[in-house]
Amino acid sequence: MFISPMLLHKSEEPFDSEDYITELKLDGFRLLYDNMDKTKLYTRHKTDVTYKFRELLDLQLPKGTILDGELISMKDGKPCFETVMRRFQSKATMIPVTYCVFDILYYNGEPVMHLPLIQRRSFFLRSYLLIHHL
Repeated sequence: MFISPMLLHKSEEPFDSEDYITELKLDGFRLLYDNMDKTKLYTRHKTDVTYKFRELLDLQLPKGTILDGELISMKDGKPCFETVMRRFQSKATMIPVTYCVFDILYYNGEPVMHLPLIQRRSFFLRSYLLIHHL
């Protein structure tokens, strides 16, 4: 199931408020992970890229999960847009990628977008900790 992701908004002034979560912008591209039925990976433009990133298909998350995040690739210890795009545009899997999850949209088949972000993240973190025993 494709859900159009919320996009960034540019700000001309520094922003700091306890009412909001601020994060670094990662230099990659938006990726939705959907395992409602069969695991699918989508760009923000609804392009199915599942076949390009097979290493992300076995994240062992509960069925009915939809995640929103950024797919990055590192160069010299930093996210590099050109590197991740080289991987995106090629058939080779030699360039490693990392999926940085920042939101969970569905959990156990139920939408959780109406909940505060902190609470949604706790669903993902709990699932991840249970699966990976961190």
